[in-house]
Amino acid sequence: MIAVLLFVACLSQGQTQSSKTKEENRTTGLGLHFGTISGNGFSYRKYYNNKSGLQVTLGGFTSGSKEIDSSIYGNYNGASTITITENGKKTKLSSAINYVRTLDTNQVGRFYIVAGGSLLSSFIRQYEIDYQIVNKAYYTIIKDHPERKKWDSEYAYYFGFGLGFDFNMGQNFHCAVELPLTIDEDSEIRMYIPQAGIYYFFK
Repeated sequence: MIAVLLFVACLSQGQTQSSKTKEENRTTGLGLHFGTISGNGFSYRKYYNNKSGLQVTLGGFTSGSKEIDSSIYGNYNGASTITITENGKKTKLSSAINYVRTLDTNQVGRFYIVAGGSLLSSFIRQYEIDYQIVNKAYYTIIKDHPERKKWDSEYAYYFGFGLGFDFNMGQNFHCAVELPLTIDEDSEIRMYIPQAGIYYFFK
């Protein structure tokens, strides 16, 4: 959703203008990028010889909470004690590296091919908790049985290639929009999911 909003915003700002020489010489930018092969988070983009470029993205966030139920309801075939695994906080990290090859430049910006991949790593804090039966379908936590903690992890990756345009918005700000063809870890093709980023080129 963030990528789509940035995509629309960049297209609306893409208007013809004369670029200052100083701004054209800036080849290093920092900003935010959101997409499948671009990853999601803070992004570094560097152009070399005004043709080839490299983009590295890294981001992450934590969600969820450690809330353990003191009692639960359920049919466990009358078992006197049961062990339940509950998920706590989940941390997701997004990392990506992309190669950018410029096809053409004009007063509006830069037209290019982008190719690369991203990795989404998820780390889930889990708790094993023991409960004892109170009646047929009602269980309460066994207080003298400490909870056991463990980590579970999941990984998803995407790679692909597509076309992009880097709009020069003025005042050293650039907005990149891209339409890649993406393949995920299940070898399924995800056609043309838009991705976008906004950068400030400082040198």
